[in-house]
Amino acid sequence: MVRRVLRTEFELEPDALAEDAHLIDDLELDSVDAVALAVRLEEETGIALEEEALKALRTVGDVVGAVHERLAP
Repeated sequence: MVRRVLRTEFELEPDALAEDAHLIDDLELDSVDAVALAVRLEEETGIALEEEALKALRTVGDVVGAVHERLAP
């Protein structure tokens, strides 16, 4: 789901979305994109990522991990 959101929201190629792909350096996302990503993930999952959590996300794997952590019972 996270990769689908990244692909559709930012028009990224699927092969660019490896777990270790850096959001800024590899995918060229900026702080505005981070907010857009957080909004889309909240729409998709119903969970909100706090500002501090957003600042800690560096890679695609970090985003996946944060979503899984918040969705876990």
